[in-house]
Amino acid sequence: MRQNFFKTESKSTSFLGLNTRKCNACWKCINICSKNVISRINLPWHKHVKFVNRSECIGCMKCINICTASAIFKLS
Repeated sequence: MRQNFFKTESKSTSFLGLNTRKCNACWKCINICSKNVISRINLPWHKHVKFVNRSECIGCMKCINICTASAIFKLS
């Protein structure tokens, strides 16, 4: 397995948090993010989104609104 595969940095941006256990891997949030902040982990036994390019997040909250599993949430 790759080193740092489960890095905690991929679970938050300045505006958003991510609960990977709630993610149902529908990938809707990836398609709606105009800044390409969200990517996927798509292994046969392990599927969920992750945050990449975290500094590009502008806090538009489109991903929160489209997430039916409430896996992405606003940080206080």
